[in-house]
Amino acid sequence: MKKICALVILICTACIIGGAAYSLDAGNGTVQKSLDYLKSCQQPDGGFAEPGEETDPGTSWGAMMAIVAAGQNPHTWTVNGTSAVDYWAHSGENLVAEGTAELGRMVTLIAAIGGDPHDFGGEDYLANLKAKMKPSGQFGDFIYTTYWGIFGLAAADEDTSKSLAWLKDQQNEDGGFGWMPDAESDCDDTAASMMAMIAAGEPQDSPAMKKALGYLRDAQMDDGGFNYGGSSTSNVASAAWVMQAIAAAGDDPLTWTENGRDVVTYLTDLQQADGSFTWTVQVTDSPCQMTASAVLALLGQPYPVLPNKVTPVLVWQSEETKSNSAVDPWTPVTVTDDFGEEVTIATRPMRIISLSPANTEIIFALGLGDRVVGVTDYCNYPEEATEKPKVGGFSTVNIERVVAEKPDLVFASVGNTEEVVTHLRKLGLTVVTINPDSVQGSLHDIKLVGRATGTDAEAEALTSSMQERIDAVTETVKSASDRPTVMHVVWYDPVWVSGNNTFQDELIEIAGGVNAFSDLEGWQIVTLEKVLTTDPDVILVNSGTGMDGGENDLIYRYFADEPRFQDLKAVKEGRLYIVPSDVIDRGGPRIVDAIDAVAADIHPDHFGAEEDIPTSSSTQSPGFGTFAALAGVLGAALLLRKM
Repeated sequence: MKKICALVILICTACIIGGAAYSLDAGNGTVQKSLDYLKSCQQPDGGFAEPGEETDPGTSWGAMMAIVAAGQNPHTWTVNGTSAVDYWAHSGENLVAEGTAELGRMVTLIAAIGGDPHDFGGEDYLANLKAKMKPSGQFGDFIYTTYWGIFGLAAADEDTSKSLAWLKDQQNEDGGFGWMPDAESDCDDTAASMMAMIAAGEPQDSPAMKKALGYLRDAQMDDGGFNYGGSSTSNVASAAWVMQAIAAAGDDPLTWTENGRDVVTYLTDLQQADGSFTWTVQVTDSPCQMTASAVLALLGQPYPVLPNKVTPVLVWQSEETKSNSAVDPWTPVTVTDDFGEEVTIATRPMRIISLSPANTEIIFALGLGDRVVGVTDYCNYPEEATEKPKVGGFSTVNIERVVAEKPDLVFASVGNTEEVVTHLRKLGLTVVTINPDSVQGSLHDIKLVGRATGTDAEAEALTSSMQERIDAVTETVKSASDRPTVMHVVWYDPVWVSGNNTFQDELIEIAGGVNAFSDLEGWQIVTLEKVLTTDPDVILVNSGTGMDGGENDLIYRYFADEPRFQDLKAVKEGRLYIVPSDVIDRGGPRIVDAIDAVAADIHPDHFGAEEDIPTSSSTQSPGFGTFAALAGVLGAALLLRKM
């Protein structure tokens, strides 16, 4: 995965520019200071972690690669007689689980330390990895799982030809690679794919390699560094990945400049006095992992790292895990989630993953956005959430990506399925499942998230503000002389409406209306005849295609243009309104915006014109884009309503 990996490359080049040379010798002072810092990260169990934290598999793997790349023996890196190799020999099986990328990394590690990937700690990791390869040569379901599979095969001297052919077919028109087929290109996955191609025998001067180099040249940032895609900032990990790929392609990173800044200088400028490397100029974030990554890049070694060969690894980490020295000590808390599970949060959660848009909106509203390291494909509000790593959909959560981000707290939802939540817990992750099934349920869950993350005060302030707005609406509608009948439409082909026991039914009641279809349970299909005979006073329709905020308001156009609906009271009197789907279908902080909007539509004389409500961009819709894919979900429960 592009946000977790350690990287490796195969060739050293040397060039003198302004007295600097690339790649550095293992005896270079910069490298030695880095290795000394890594030594300070080693734990009593032989693994590696930030000072004061538990041993981390990702950090330990990166440190092992750096040790081997520097020509040192990890067996001699010991704490109280326990070596860096002992950590993996005793814990490897539990740490790897069943992830494809993790198996690939494990095979590269075993090969790097001179072990047998067919028999390490009693486990045949190579056989397990090969079992993940499809007839097409693809490993797992993604590009990132495939390049890790290739690294593992290459490290074990296995045939990589079929996987190489598949990988080359995934190259985008711009020359780059994304994390999955047809995904937007990014620097990390492009660099890793380049190294995988080289490891699999692709010539350095092949058309595919030249196109990939061209993509990376265009992606270089003004400061000389590289980012991991989108609007993210330059960082050590991405720059290191690219440096490895440049070297693997036989080029010299010192010649890669932007505004007079080369990528090697960008990287070395982020080394601190103690030998560690920061994530960016502003953010410290996982100095042990960043230092391991920097060592591999500075040594110019590509993947896979092997004894007496040149082939290393880099570990990406995101800027969200910040130093927490300035906050109060954490006292473990136990919460009961919405499914009745008692969950203990033993340490302050600094790496949070959200598995639903509603969860994401709550987390960001509590000021925790900088701790978020993973969101779903449909998390599109606030805007900053769209820049976070994606870990799949609702019921299609990519467990490998979740685990790879090394979260210390996962907020799940009912839409993720019990199977996924149970699997994540079995993998040792701390999971809190929230299910806001009402307005008050939303307020409760905001407080639950606050309790679990140490932001109780922020949660109390937010819910108090929300309750004040709700009370203001209910107080205002008391003076209304009537309670119009209101129809809420989710889709039009066929027509789906919100019945009782739904968020929308409750919103209509709070806003001073009566649900025209309160006799129906949940979300139901109604006939055109039923719509005509019910003849509601007000019709509310979701924006976009019903479950997204796109620009084409198909449902509204259908009701406005359908000849058989022209005699409907709401259509004739101009009381057909669009409500942002994101706002009315999610049980998060913006539920009060939905109440305000619905109240303004039902009682314009009391509330005035409906105010503009922030909606999602059409390119980052929270739904499926077309209702055809959603109809089955609606039939079951329309779980997306509160995600």
